[in-house]
Amino acid sequence: GTAGPVVSDMIDDYPDTLAFITIHDGDSYEVPWGTSRDAFYGAAWTPFSCHDGLEDGWPINTYETKFLARQAIPTDVTIDMMVFGSGANFDVSATVCIEPTGTGKDLKIWMAQVVDHYGPVNFDRNMVQDGSAGQEITLAAGECAVVTESFVLNSVSQASPDTVKFFAWAQNPTLVYDPQVVYIAPNWYGAWFGEVYQGGKATAPFDGIFTDGFESGETLAWTSTTP
Repeated sequence: GTAGPVVSDMIDDYPDTLAFITIHDGDSYEVPWGTSRDAFYGAAWTPFSCHDGLEDGWPINTYETKFLARQAIPTDVTIDMMVFGSGANFDVSATVCIEPTGTGKDLKIWMAQVVDHYGPVNFDRNMVQDGSAGQEITLAAGECAVVTESFVLNSVSQASPDTVKFFAWAQNPTLVYDPQVVYIAPNWYGAWFGEVYQGGKATAPFDGIFTDGFESGETLAWTSTTP
C-alpha cells in the first residue's frame, strides 16, 4: 500500500491525539519551509514518517501500531494554543509548561501552518504551507513560557480558509544521528532524530478560542511524501 491513505485514516481516527503534517518533496506542492524541514531530519528516502521525532514509522503497515505505542508513553510537557487574526494575518501563541512533578529541560518550540484536503489524490492531508524557525526555551518543573509566531497565509491557504490548521510542538533541541534507519540495497541510510515531547493543534474558525494540546501523551508524527 501507499502512505497517503493510511495517514488519512489515522488523521480521521485520532483527531484529538494525533498531530500530523505532510511535506512534499520534489513536486509542485513543495514549499520552502517543507524543504528545510526535510533537511532537518536528513532522510534521503520517501515516504519518511518520523513518529515523535524518534523513529521512522516504516513499513507503512506499522504506522498506526507505532503511533499507539508512543501514545502510551507519558509526557510531562503540556501545550495550549490560541490563534488570533483574520484574512491573511494570524498570530499563533503556544503556552508550553512542564508539570510540577515533571523534569526541567531544554525545548525547541516549532509551529507549522497547513491546508487540509489539498494536493494529489491520496496525498492531500494537512499539506504544509509554512512554518517557524523554532524558538529555544528552558523550563524548570512547574514553569511555563508563551511562544508566539506570526503567519501570513499564502494564496492556497486564503482560498480554503476553513481547512487551515496550525500545529505547535515541543522538541528536544539536541538531535542524534542514526546511520542505519533504512536499508535500501546495497546501502544503509540514516537520519537525525530528536524527541517530540508534546504537540498541539488549532483548527478553523480562529477567534482566539483556547485550544488544548494533546496532553495525554506523546503525539507528533511528521512525514515527507512524494507521490
